[in-house]
Amino acid sequence: MNPLRRGFTLIELLVVIAIIAVLAAILFPVFAQAREKARQTSCLSNLKQIGTAFTMYLSDHDGQYPTCDNDKAKITGRPPDPETPDLDGPEERDWHILVQPYLKNLQVMRCASDPSKTPANIARPDYAAKEYASSYTVNGWSEYELKESVVSRPANWILMAERNNVVRPPKTFWMFLWWGWQTAAPGITWPPTLMPSPLPKAAEDLDLKRHNESPNWLYGDGHAKSSKFSQLWKAGMENPFWPSP
Repeated sequence: MNPLRRGFTLIELLVVIAIIAVLAAILFPVFAQAREKARQTSCLSNLKQIGTAFTMYLSDHDGQYPTCDNDKAKITGRPPDPETPDLDGPEERDWHILVQPYLKNLQVMRCASDPSKTPANIARPDYAAKEYASSYTVNGWSEYELKESVVSRPANWILMAERNNVVRPPKTFWMFLWWGWQTAAPGITWPPTLMPSPLPKAAEDLDLKRHNESPNWLYGDGHAKSSKFSQLWKAGMENPFWPSP
């Protein structure tokens, strides 16, 4: 046996472990950000495909936007009812069902960063088990017989956003009623203002923390991009959630 051969000392091992721990602390957040960026890109692709499906649907339906989940407005001619499952319209009228003939892919309805429960059978989600078919929600203005011709600035109008499935129950309101985000009670604030802040109520409808707080948005002309909510909301008729100032 070689008398000069020796192993690592305890101090040397501790130094190596400390170096590895420091490197891990530096690299793990970088890896997490890279993974989230990849998920954001995939989600962006989903919305672009959905945008293409909307364009094809509009072409086949005389420029009439598809309906939302709560169809009482269509059925009775009055505004949507409060969010309760028993007041939902028939599922086959939901926007995410109506655009399927053009998408032919239910998987694009789900964002990889959506923490909600993915259906075992995404074609037939179990709402009682709180399974969510879609990670996305459509601008509630489409519920009011919205025609494509009314949207005067489609490149600046937000058609679809990322849904907060942690707060919103499944099967109810696959749309967001943005015009009520600045009211203390159900109602309308018009025109939109900067104060009071719409953020608290908007965060109940939309997942504004997704993708490092830069969720993806689908616009009326079919393009999609990521942006912080604070960069979008504007006072007055130029608000991007309003289709025709």
